[in-house]
Amino acid sequence: MNLIKHINVKGCLMTDKKDYFLLSRIADACNKTFEPQFFDFYDEVFQKKIADTIRNNGVPYLFFGGHPDAERKMLCIYPDYISEEELQWPIFAIEFDKTIPIDHRNVLGELMHLGITRESIGDIDVADDKVQIIAHKRLQDFLWINLNQIKGREIKTRIKEGSEISSFEKNFKRLSVVVASNRLDGIINKIWGFSRQNSLVFIKQGKVRVNYTEISKNDFRLQAGDIISLRGKGKAKIISMDERTKKGNIRLEVDRYI
Repeated sequence: MNLIKHINVKGCLMTDKKDYFLLSRIADACNKTFEPQFFDFYDEVFQKKIADTIRNNGVPYLFFGGHPDAERKMLCIYPDYISEEELQWPIFAIEFDKTIPIDHRNVLGELMHLGITRESIGDIDVADDKVQIIAHKRLQDFLWINLNQIKGREIKTRIKEGSEISSFEKNFKRLSVVVASNRLDGIINKIWGFSRQNSLVFIKQGKVRVNYTEISKNDFRLQAGDIISLRGKGKAKIISMDERTKKGNIRLEVDRYI
């Protein structure tokens, strides 16, 4: 099981009200580690906020999303006398065959229509032949009864637990782009194909993150290994930026996730 472990907990970096209350709950849970406490699923950005919140308290915690390649992960804070292997994660998956053209947005939309909160859902993996939804165990009976159609078409679902949950590697497209420098604003427009002016707008609107931290400076310098997230566009990872062209420009190798 591929688990990401963080230790040492305390402190709070507050942003909006929703973050404030959730991070307050997490900080409070660090003082009540009599038994494992499982929270909801969080994306990489909020996982980082949690890591920044939990410090200096020596309380172990883990993130796990149901399979090794999961992006959205559940949080567990647990006592130090319990080992990682003993944790019983309240996670299951519901799967159905993909018989019509659907994407992540179609599946998420149906779940939201059923009144399910995003935090209760982990990764939604859409493959060529099947769809797998990872969710909190409390939703198992509800989804089994109520998730019976997507885009108006009937589906037949199957429940999967533990090692039955499939691992999905993320698909990406390898790009080779030429840029004048390693500035953020001059790279994201090359990756996603819009104007340099749009780059400035996206950065100003707070839509750009590097390694899951929001970046507000358009001249922020990127380096190999950095992960760029652009809200509404997707995510990309810089693989290399060592090669130079004859004109002295930088040739980047980038994996853009699709």
